[in-house]
Amino acid sequence: MLRTLALAAAFAAAAVTGAQAQTVGLGTTKGGATAQISTALASVISGGSDLMVRPQALANTSQYLPLVDSGRLDFGIANYPQTSYAINGTGMSEGQPNPNIQMVATLVPFNAGLLVPSSLGITDIAGLAGKRVPRFPAGSLGDTGISAVLATAGLTYDDVESVPTANFPAMFQGVKDGTTDVTIAAIGSKPTFDIEAALGGVTFLNLKEGDGEVLDAALPGTKLRYWKGRKAAPGANDDTVVFYYPYTLFANKDVSDEVVTKVLTALYEGEAALKANGPLWAEFTPEGMAEVGSLPYHP
Repeated sequence: MLRTLALAAAFAAAAVTGAQAQTVGLGTTKGGATAQISTALASVISGGSDLMVRPQALANTSQYLPLVDSGRLDFGIANYPQTSYAINGTGMSEGQPNPNIQMVATLVPFNAGLLVPSSLGITDIAGLAGKRVPRFPAGSLGDTGISAVLATAGLTYDDVESVPTANFPAMFQGVKDGTTDVTIAAIGSKPTFDIEAALGGVTFLNLKEGDGEVLDAALPGTKLRYWKGRKAAPGANDDTVVFYYPYTLFANKDVSDEVVTKVLTALYEGEAALKANGPLWAEFTPEGMAEVGSLPYHP
């Protein structure tokens, strides 16, 4: 009888908690580093507040940015260049501004580069000449990113063998299957471990001094970074030079101050929980969430 009463009480408490929790949607992608980041955010915010965060995965960021702008999704995450383009209606969002999106926090620096099988025997971007390179739909993040990195070595799609690619999961699968020779990847992300396991060795292609200016012109806020002294990760060592830009959390302007405050409080107090989600969060700091850029912030 006591066990029965205790169980009934537990179910009742859970029902009350569930009824009190407010559900908010978080725009994200299917697979890749963005999906990893959204999963961590949902877990830490839901565990540190009375909010229930539900990631809403779409094929790419450009699909859910308008949903956040229209209020159909409360929050979204994206790299700083794409967030900047979306809000201002420039670059990848040329002529399609999203004025109802406002910044909530800067999360982590997104360290990325072009990853190839080590068996390919190349170490820099120039080595991609004649190789099989994923080609995303024109104007997409993948298309903009790969074009910009190729440009650092004076290359265009005319100098490589283009392989039509629909999205990032397809790109990761392509390099594992051997239908392409290279993929964009975030250092320490799950796909890099999967690709390394499938291929037996991977290498991030090095950038060089001056490439940051070329990348920044196409991807605002992008800088170069030496990996020396940082945590070991597939394809990266002390000699590796990659690029990075901030990763952002944003919201529709009409999301209440109360909800945004709950989200920020849970993240501010959840540093250890976030870092437990893997190397993507290694550089997260509560203070860094307040990094000020040129984009408008939620009040």
